[in-house]
Amino acid sequence: MAFRNNESHGRIFSPSKVDADRQKVEAYLRGERIYPKTIEIDLTQLCSRSCSGCPYGKKRTAGLTLQLAFLDRLFSVLCPHTSGLILSGGESTIVPHFPETVALAREKGFQEIAVISNGGKAHHPRVQDALLEHVTSIRFSLYDWQENDSNYFINTLKKIEDLRCRIDQEGSRLEIGATMLTRTELNHRYQPVGLKALNAGIDWLYFHPYCIDWEKGRPVQADQTGVLDAIHEFKDAAPKNANIQVPVERYDKNPLYFEKLHGSHFLIQVGADGVNYLGPECKYEKDAALLDLNDYLEDDFLWHPQRLKRINETNNDNYRYIGTRHRPPMFSDYIQKQINLRRGHRVEEGQEESSDRFAYPSII
Repeated sequence: MAFRNNESHGRIFSPSKVDADRQKVEAYLRGERIYPKTIEIDLTQLCSRSCSGCPYGKKRTAGLTLQLAFLDRLFSVLCPHTSGLILSGGESTIVPHFPETVALAREKGFQEIAVISNGGKAHHPRVQDALLEHVTSIRFSLYDWQENDSNYFINTLKKIEDLRCRIDQEGSRLEIGATMLTRTELNHRYQPVGLKALNAGIDWLYFHPYCIDWEKGRPVQADQTGVLDAIHEFKDAAPKNANIQVPVERYDKNPLYFEKLHGSHFLIQVGADGVNYLGPECKYEKDAALLDLNDYLEDDFLWHPQRLKRINETNNDNYRYIGTRHRPPMFSDYIQKQINLRRGHRVEEGQEESSDRFAYPSII
């Protein structure tokens, strides 16, 4: 399978991506009610793998799965105001009603639908049909490549190749991405593994830090020494126009500051238990629960007093997941700088406005 060539690449992630919809940010800064730009949903807690480093393995023993009636109501409240949907998990492709879920999402009006997958049933015709017809991008999380190419990793590459063939043959607009988790001891493997993923036919390859200490309640990034240098060497060896995405801000050491978790208004996370959480990095944690949507899913649930109170009480001092540098705290830090600017405080150069061009602007 030949490397897939993209003529131009927008950034998949940056803290400033929350500002891609400037009108929404301005409305928020004026104190107005806003709908989120993106909703991320665990369609299920069930998974086709049991990875030792997974922070959610012990929390999905109940195997909860969201049903279509709940999703229909949730999508009806958010659309057309919310334009992006991410399906995560667990492994959403193993859910029998996965095809119906993405079809429903399109029917309700989501402009972009992204699926995060370990490969699951991405090779099954019924799942592929749904992906090709309704989904904007599927992101394969690459596993078992650390020291040797495992059978699982090789099979994942084969699934990517097969899906690429169908996309090209049928003219689907579905795009394929892949992700690799980084830590210092894996620096020697990014190049050989990354080249195989590119050759399998992916549209883009995304790197992000591996996080540890989940069981201690204050997760942090694993050692990332030399990671960016190793990725740079890989880029030099990759085809000239390979779309290799590196969210450099996530590797930055500067502390994050926010008076409240602003990002939870722009990106909302709903678990397979039907609970809205502060963010994807803290789902299924009791102290991160904002509102149980099984009990309250009215048109105004986003502005439920309990939900707003918990967001407003969460700041950089008490957000115990801040060390992972995931999206909600990074968006919050970015928006806080906008607030400080309006207060007349000094801000860092380059923080006033977003000038980046983004891929998938509805998926933040």
